[in-house]
Amino acid sequence: MQKITTLIGLALLCVSAQTQQFYFGNDLSYVNQMEDCGAVYKEKMQPKDPFRIFADHGTNLVRVRLWNDPSWWQDSLKQPEGVKKHYNDFDDVRKTIRRAKQNGMQVMLDIHLSDFWADPSHQVVPKSWLSVARNDSLLADSVYQFVKQILIRLRNDTLMPEIVKVGNESNPGMMIHTTLNNDYSAGGLINYSWTRQSKLFNAAFRAIREVGNQSYINPKICLHYAGLKNLPDWYQNVINYGITDFDIIGFSYYYAWHGYSIKALGDAVRNLRKKFPQYQVMAVETGYIWTTANFDAMPNIITTPDPQYLPVCPEKQLEYMVDYTRAVMKAGGIGVIFWEPAWVSTPCRTPWGIGSSHDHLAFFDPVNTNFMENGGGRWTEPIFYQNIDSSFKTTFKVSYNISTSKSYLWISMLGAEKIVPMIAHGNSTFSYATWLKQGDTIRYTFLSDSSFVAKESLIDSCGYNIRQYIVEAKDTILFFPFGSCRPIVPKTKSKVTFKVDMTGQDVTRGVFITGTLNNWVFSRMTPESNMIYSYTANLHIGDTIVYYFIRNNSWTNYQNYREKVPSACAKAWGTDRQLIVPDNDTIIKHVFGSCDSVRTQVHNLRTTQWEVIPNPSNGKFVLKSNNTSFNICSVEIFSLLGKKIKEFEPNIYELDISDLPSQVYLIKISTRQGIFFRKILLTKS
Repeated sequence: MQKITTLIGLALLCVSAQTQQFYFGNDLSYVNQMEDCGAVYKEKMQPKDPFRIFADHGTNLVRVRLWNDPSWWQDSLKQPEGVKKHYNDFDDVRKTIRRAKQNGMQVMLDIHLSDFWADPSHQVVPKSWLSVARNDSLLADSVYQFVKQILIRLRNDTLMPEIVKVGNESNPGMMIHTTLNNDYSAGGLINYSWTRQSKLFNAAFRAIREVGNQSYINPKICLHYAGLKNLPDWYQNVINYGITDFDIIGFSYYYAWHGYSIKALGDAVRNLRKKFPQYQVMAVETGYIWTTANFDAMPNIITTPDPQYLPVCPEKQLEYMVDYTRAVMKAGGIGVIFWEPAWVSTPCRTPWGIGSSHDHLAFFDPVNTNFMENGGGRWTEPIFYQNIDSSFKTTFKVSYNISTSKSYLWISMLGAEKIVPMIAHGNSTFSYATWLKQGDTIRYTFLSDSSFVAKESLIDSCGYNIRQYIVEAKDTILFFPFGSCRPIVPKTKSKVTFKVDMTGQDVTRGVFITGTLNNWVFSRMTPESNMIYSYTANLHIGDTIVYYFIRNNSWTNYQNYREKVPSACAKAWGTDRQLIVPDNDTIIKHVFGSCDSVRTQVHNLRTTQWEVIPNPSNGKFVLKSNNTSFNICSVEIFSLLGKKIKEFEPNIYELDISDLPSQVYLIKISTRQGIFFRKILLTKS
């Protein structure tokens, strides 16, 4: 049979009416070191320059990490014999840029302005600048001189980058720490002043503009924020402080760390373009896994898959990255960069161990370091982005009524045909996703083996021999039983039950839930036993839901009644709870104003199992039970708003809270037989 050919096309792809080149980027900062550590990259099992591999598959931008002087901490890492001690310094970065440009790719220079990884929890002043770390003017001058000299040296070597990113995941600002602790955590906080940050960022901008204006390449300037939460607010803040002379709003977004959907990603880019039309928008860092396995002693740092892209496998990694990139592209973004797709496992050491924390994410198999043709490494190929405004994802899905471990799809369009393996979902269900142009006529059939003779028999049940589909202007799932023309209707909604434990709360006005799940109206929750309240809604699978619980049904003074969600679980705007609706019915459990789940086996406050003597108390009291079989596992003291204030060790019956202010507290008594609550009034004289 004739096979459908995949057109790699030009590496520099222009989409639709956009005049801006779209950047298909990969961060290759680790490649030089990996090769020194023994990695031999291959394609089709033949050794091949990894930069050539990426260029051949459509990568047109390479991001490369630059540290000021990492030697002082890299010297302490004992590497295999023959491996250099220092990487991601200027000499290493110059080598990476040269390799990228020799293979026809542009470059984003990622200046961390640190000797170590810069991210929201690490923004450490370079060691050589510590003497001026608290002198804003002198530190800004150090930034200016450093950036300027780096770019002059690159310009003189004809290696000028097309984009310069100032800082890396600079959520709290840059250079706010002075020390790197023995466990590689950051310490020695200086301050969070954005007046100070304005001087530092603008010094870097000035250096880039001065060198760029005298160069054959005048780089764009990019900033970098991690996450989607508070993303517009962060950029509005930097602009308010006079940090304005940049070109690209950059951000990181990983499902595993930030927890949003692909749809929310597209909405975020669209909103940024609308709010800040003077700037371009780019996803400058992301990553997605193709397996949950770990192939060396180094722990993997990205472990959570998007529930809309299961099972975890190479094909789903590709599907996720294509959908991610299409969402950014359709929303008006100018590019996507995948972080460390070539960080494979080697005997080399990092601060956290030997090997790679990305061996389950890299585009090369962990046994042969061979480029995986069925994996995410193909996400940069232009074939997936042709006719971006008129092409849509079509998912072919089949279910067998007998147990089987494999299935194939025969598909024909535009006179070409091919047979492709399908992804196993379990329960003898399989799928295959592709992106097709609206209006095209597709012929297809499911096969029980890789040969066309193993096709399903349709004539008796359907009256035709081959299935046919005309591509619609929407993403579509074509789901059928094998050999049947009666479609299986995909589930689009899940039943989500929200439960909240209101122990210790005043519920006389009722308990309600509000948020995007009900268009911000107040939905009354149903009381159950033990101060548990519940509410059930049918929600669209994959939607990002924002919500919180409230003890009133009015917006008047609502802040006095709504729960104060702790920052650790306030994923929406730093104040509200958030859920991406799963593809199965589920129960979500909470404690009002807490990140804890609903307590189980909670006994009523009016129980006589435990007494508090005396009550009221001056701070010292005794817990006494009328059940001698109860042994205390722990005692915790909470405010009536649900905030834990104090905790005592097991089997402590005489307690002292005289260090707390006078008011009513909630005592949580945990035993093997259950959890009990009592109130105590503290009245210190």
